[in-house]
Amino acid sequence: MTNACGNFFKKKSPLKIVGMVFGGIILAGLMAFLFGWVIMLLWNWLMPEIFGLGTINYWQGFGIFFLAKIIFGFGGEHTSDGNKSKKKDRPIRDEISKEIRKEIRKEFAKENGHDFNDEYDDKYEAWWSREGKESFDKYMNKDKAEEETEL
Repeated sequence: MTNACGNFFKKKSPLKIVGMVFGGIILAGLMAFLFGWVIMLLWNWLMPEIFGLGTINYWQGFGIFFLAKIIFGFGGEHTSDGNKSKKKDRPIRDEISKEIRKEIRKEFAKENGHDFNDEYDDKYEAWWSREGKESFDKYMNKDKAEEETEL
């Protein structure tokens, strides 16, 4: 298998590569300016009318855009392998998520004066993965059948 990026740069002269990098930086700067300007215009048009807030300048609009990017992400991970890397990482994410939920339950139990039992929690997780969905589906079908008989 060939490296597409490596092949792309082999065909270009160093001067063209520098030009593309410089052009990319200029384009990124223009896009950042555009987003800040659009946010400033939208804020100054909508927020004072709807919520009675004050107007903002360009730098505040750019700051709001940058803050939103920090909070909501920079567009996610883009891969050329059809998101196979995300599928590979799923078991790791699931394990981390499970550990985080367990820690949250421990803290909640501690704050509310309850005992937290790791063995019980592990058995519950095993039961839920084995029988929980099936039991829930049976419950939902039973509930749906009862609703239909009432109508």
